[in-house]
Parts: sequence; structure tokens; C-alpha cells
Amino acid sequence: MNMKHKNGTYLIDDVPIQDIAKKYGTPCFVYSESSIISNFQEISNIFCNEKRSVYYSVKANSSLTILKLLSNLGAGFDIVSIGELNRVIKVGADPKKIVYSGVGKSESDIESSIQLGIKCLNVESFAELERINKVASKLKIKAPVAIRVNPNIDPGSHEYISTGLESTKFGINLKNMMEAFIYANKEEYINLIGVDYHIGSQIETLEPFIEAVVSVSKIIKELENNKIHIDFIDMGGGLGIDYSNNKVPSMRQFGEAINKALIDNSLENYNLILELGRSIVGNAGYLITKVEYIKNDSEKNYVIVDAGMDNLIRPALYNAWHNIISTNKNSTEEILCDVVGPVCECADFLGKDRKLVVEQGDLLIITSCGAYASSMSSNYNSRPRPSEVIIRKNKPILITKKEKLEDLYSREIII
Repeated sequence: MNMKHKNGTYLIDDVPIQDIAKKYGTPCFVYSESSIISNFQEISNIFCNEKRSVYYSVKANSSLTILKLLSNLGAGFDIVSIGELNRVIKVGADPKKIVYSGVGKSESDIESSIQLGIKCLNVESFAELERINKVASKLKIKAPVAIRVNPNIDPGSHEYISTGLESTKFGINLKNMMEAFIYANKEEYINLIGVDYHIGSQIETLEPFIEAVVSVSKIIKELENNKIHIDFIDMGGGLGIDYSNNKVPSMRQFGEAINKALIDNSLENYNLILELGRSIVGNAGYLITKVEYIKNDSEKNYVIVDAGMDNLIRPALYNAWHNIISTNKNSTEEILCDVVGPVCECADFLGKDRKLVVEQGDLLIITSCGAYASSMSSNYNSRPRPSEVIIRKNKPILITKKEKLEDLYSREIII
């Protein structure tokens, strides 16, 4: 971890937490650039070559600075909206290193993507395939597509992020996939380049990834039997991170397992991409928050802080666990408490039943907030979104300004 405790002070990449809070206020997201670089290079070194690439899943954290950093490192991008597409283009990404996933692409989304010349559209339904064909035919431009298949593999993670089961909205089920492949293969303005799959997120074992490779090798053999030839496999991602001392494979272990599975299933000569998001940025991010009150006149002790579910919705949405660290160095009394925010909802909690040494005015550090924190934030309760800071070469740099109150209604019209 890139956070240290030294002489009673917590530091991120050698920058004291108190200095960051004093300069940028709280709540505040803080990212370690060195940690992001290290994570990306670890998987890149073991997996990437002239036929293999790592694409970053923009939905994990769409900060322009982080996107630019990863683009400079050689990453491609997996996007799921036209807004994300515009973001990666803004930082200078090569359109040929962008894949567009997602179940609800509009005609204008598809048209923009085809005209821009992205690597491929990952098709999630037969209806979408027909729409792509319609748009491409109108433009007289061949649309590169990969069919997203649903291998019906249980990744063992939360049901909301298990995307490879037949019961989800994602991909085309195995029993229906051949119809889509045959259609795509015969249409004049569709260029069928590959197969795509993604089985879920926060996967903590290697077995589901290996099972998915075995499954896709059987799909490719079935395609070959139907005289349909592809040369590209989008393998998705989903490698988990350590939130609470949960044992997860390292990037190196993950890469080695994928490499072996590809060889064992005769897929090593295909053009391949991995889509990774959380495992690159998740543990590189922190949320700093200040204790506003300690309430101990209820059945529970409540530590009320200035960050809430509008900043970090994962605990409320997934019952997710984030480590919470108190910077208190004076008190010795530990209390059992729920850490809650100021949002007017009972679901507004950041951690329950935590043992903390804490006093009013203390700073708390919530760890593993690099992914699905800022990117899922909102203005609920008309609360401005916080500033974001990246630590570059031991220096904090502002990358997102804190919203002003007038920003909250800048798009609204009074009539």
C-alpha cells in the first residue's frame, strides 16, 4: 500500500494527510499516481505483446488526468457511453484502441463511433446488431463488431456485479449466439472481428477466469465449424482488489494464469485484450473526511462525518466494506461505532460496527476509493461534489475542483 504511518502522521506517497485536507478541504479524493503506474505496468509486463493489450475500463474512474496517465502508459480504453468516448478522445486516445460496450447504445452513439473509427462495438443483443447494421448501411461504412457472449459462469461476487450469468441483461446467451454470429458474418456493412465476454467484477479467485477461457475456446471451435472465422477476443476483466484483507490474486498471478489458459486452449495466437479497471485504480485512491460530530446518546455510537453516500455509494449499494482509519494520535479510548454521513437517508453509512479511536474534528481515511467512488458520485441533497487530488512525485496536484454551490443549479431554468 502507498499509505504509511510515520511519527504519528499518515502519509500518501510521503504527503501528510493533514496537509492535503488543509489545502483542499474535506471531503477530498486522493490518488497515488505511482500506485496506478505500478499496477498497470505489472499486468502489462506479464501480458502485453504485439498481439495483446490491456484496456482500461473507464467506468471505474473517469478522471481526465487518470485517463491521460494510462493513455501515456499505452492503455486502450473500454467505454460504455458516448460521454466516456468523448472523455478518452479529449485526452488524445487513439480511436483504434477503444472498444464500446454496454446494452443501450443509441443510433447516434453508434453513428459517432463508426465515424470516429473505433476498434469495435461490443454487441450485447440481436436487436443492437440489427441497429448497427442499419446505421452502418446508411453511412456506407463497415462497422467492426465483436459479439458479446454470455458464458453463464458464476464469478462468486455480488449479484449486482456478476455479469456473466444467463439471468443478467448483458451479452447473448450461448443458445442464441450462433444466430447473431451468422447474421453479422453475412451482412455487407458489418465487419465481424471477434468475440467478447465479461463474467463480472471483484472476482477473488482465478478459476472463473480460466473457466471462461475454456468456454470461449469451445465457442470459437463452434464458429469454425460454421465457417465463421474471427481473430480477436475481448476477454473482459473483473480481477478483484483487497478491500478488507481478502486474499486476491496479484496482477502477476492473474496474468500468468491467463497466459497459461490461453496456451492450454490454443488461443495464444489470437489478438487479445484484457479490460481492467478496479484492479488498476481501486487501491490507489482514498477518501479523506472530517468528523463533524460523535453521537453517543442512541443505542449505537455514531461518528458523523462530512462525506456521505453521495461521495461513496458502494456501502449503501452493495453493502461493500472499506477500511476506515482514524488519524487521531491523542486519545486512547476506542469506541464501537457506525461511521455515517450527513445525507438524509438511513442508508447513508460508510462503515458499520467499526472500532475507532476518534474525536470530533479528527480526519478519517477511507481506503480503496480509487474505483467506483468518484465515478458514481452524485449531488443528492444538493451537495457539491468534492475536489480530487493526485500525488505526483510526492507533490499533491488538484485535478478536479470542488463544485461551487452555484454549480448545483447551473443547468436549471426558472420559469
